[in-house]
Amino acid sequence: MFSQKASEPTQNLLMKEGKETLKVALVGNPNSGKTSLFNRLTGLHQKVGNFPGITVEKKSGQFSLGECKVSIVDFPGTYSLQPRSMDEEVAVSAIVDSENPNHPELVLIVVDASHLKTSLYLALQVLEKGIPAILVLNMADQLSRLTSLLDLSILSEILDVPVVKTNAREGKGISELKKLIVSHSLNRPVIEWDSNAEKHRVIKEILEKANGDGAVSAHEMTKKIDDVLTHRIFGMVFFLVLLGLMFQGIYFWSAYPMALIEGLFSSGASFFTDVLPDSFLSRLFVEGIWAGLSGVTIFVPQIAFLFLFVTLLEETGYMARVSFIADGWLRKFGLQGRSIVPLIGGVACAVPAILAARTISNQKERLLTIMVTPFMACSARLPVYALLIALVIPVGFQGLALLFMYLLGIITALGAAFVLNKTIKSEEEGHFIMELPDYKIPKLSNVLLEITRKVTQFVTSAGKIIVFVSILLWLGASYGPPDRFEAIEAKYAQAGTELTEQQKNAELLENSYIGILGKSITPVIAPLGYDWKIGIALITSFAAREVFVGTM
Repeated sequence: MFSQKASEPTQNLLMKEGKETLKVALVGNPNSGKTSLFNRLTGLHQKVGNFPGITVEKKSGQFSLGECKVSIVDFPGTYSLQPRSMDEEVAVSAIVDSENPNHPELVLIVVDASHLKTSLYLALQVLEKGIPAILVLNMADQLSRLTSLLDLSILSEILDVPVVKTNAREGKGISELKKLIVSHSLNRPVIEWDSNAEKHRVIKEILEKANGDGAVSAHEMTKKIDDVLTHRIFGMVFFLVLLGLMFQGIYFWSAYPMALIEGLFSSGASFFTDVLPDSFLSRLFVEGIWAGLSGVTIFVPQIAFLFLFVTLLEETGYMARVSFIADGWLRKFGLQGRSIVPLIGGVACAVPAILAARTISNQKERLLTIMVTPFMACSARLPVYALLIALVIPVGFQGLALLFMYLLGIITALGAAFVLNKTIKSEEEGHFIMELPDYKIPKLSNVLLEITRKVTQFVTSAGKIIVFVSILLWLGASYGPPDRFEAIEAKYAQAGTELTEQQKNAELLENSYIGILGKSITPVIAPLGYDWKIGIALITSFAAREVFVGTM
């Protein structure tokens, strides 16, 4: 059935000394509970970045047990070592290529206890590479719902690797897994199967001998729920109603913390103005840096609530159903089911939403998704819509106007995708494969960790741009050609109190560097009914949309 190559003499049990760190990789199918396990193992000792040379998210963390330090990387989920997307390529390259800087010394192969048949194929492929491994049978609570008990000793004997049961959502089995990680041998025989057909026969034998081929009764309730939530008509209606409630909740709940943040920053600006001496540095801090920080922080509640809802949908398993029910009608526009996640994410922020499109395997569908996602009305546009709607729309119709703006974004995105789909040619055939997980109750710790991570990502990425532009705006508005400023100062000195300070400041702004820039584009924007002030806001909004309101 399979053969084993002779291995080098087994090393002593791993107890690394000093600053040396064991490199461990987490690999597994999507929705196998891999991220929950990573959160349990690393706790707060984790960070998010990108793999070198590619914009694929990298979650890494560490833990210590005794004198041993363990560094863990949570690789993107994959169904096999034949990659179909950018995410999967990163995971596969790290496992297959021993020269890869992320190549692990030990692999934790995470499998879903209730979906052994599909999970074990990846496990056999990884074991074939000869990397020391531990099979982590996650979601062990599902084992009690198997019609027959799974024999872990037979499973471990056939695969020749340790098998550990865990329930990452409840934190069960984590301490045992940590102990096994730091004491596990760094050598193991290389197992080779003759073909893919041979692997499937091995999987069948494992399921039969280890009593793991029983039907999972937990799936029965999932199927009953899916009959409604993935229905061709009722499923879409439920999703649209849920989406409406989600956005209504975002606007309603975020209004109070946003008002509080705005009040705190306003009070802070007044306090600093009264306390600090009137100088260049004081004005730079209050009108540039402090105003920029206010422009960043005020959007945090909206971002937090949006990702609260999105994370809850992912944790319960419903987001996979959204992709499934959306696949049929999105294909009419050249997109696919997985495109719905970036499109929904684009309502919060286009940057992480575009990054989420890398999970789409088909290059054309991935490109179309990336190109149309910015048309979605992101949270940065919300203050712009709120400002403009308050100015020009009667009170009774403001809510409808806001709804129309979001619908316009969706229609524009789909329309652009339809046109681009006709113009961009591709020979690659698109496909949509996704295993629907069982429904689960969200784990609060996982939800909070994900919200914290997303909010931090927004503040550190968009925040730097907003603060920088805010400082440039202040400098451009505070200074101008010396001869113009001197003439204005002389004019108001002669006029005495006949002209107000507000009129003086308005004239200084008009003749500042930023005012001159705005007037230079007036001929272009005048047909739209815009003046030079709106022109300045349009220019600054290229850096970040939310800067428009601050500029105005």
